[in-house]
Amino acid sequence: MKQKLAMMLAVISLVISMSTVSYAAEGGTKAAAQARAAGNSGGIQPYYIYISNIAAGLKIEGNTAYCLSEVFAKKVCFVNLTMRLQRKENGSWQTKSSWVESSTSGSKTMSKSFTLSSRGTYRVYAIATVEGEQVTCESNIVTY
Repeated sequence: MKQKLAMMLAVISLVISMSTVSYAAEGGTKAAAQARAAGNSGGIQPYYIYISNIAAGLKIEGNTAYCLSEVFAKKVCFVNLTMRLQRKENGSWQTKSSWVESSTSGSKTMSKSFTLSSRGTYRVYAIATVEGEQVTCESNIVTY
């Protein structure tokens, strides 16, 4: 009788854990929504030793580009973040403006605006360095 009860509990536990996994894979979580908003497809992501997350975003209103970059380390340490606003010219990306900021808190968020002088296709390109580990991130592409 005890074996049947133990077996029944094991089966119930297995069924419950499988349903939890299926809900997690659904992609309806806040993290999945943030990944989609940052232009991340939500697919397989590379594993970094020191960097937890990096993101870049771009929004153009009128002739003003609003650029955003952020990086989060897995621990409190020195973080260096470079953000570049780039325009596509003759098939390659040319930097129109660049900003560099650092932090010792293990995270850095940078938000800048830039007045555009010409129409074209733009993106934000972020370069983060944490404990010698360098990672890049591209934002969504916006045509102005």
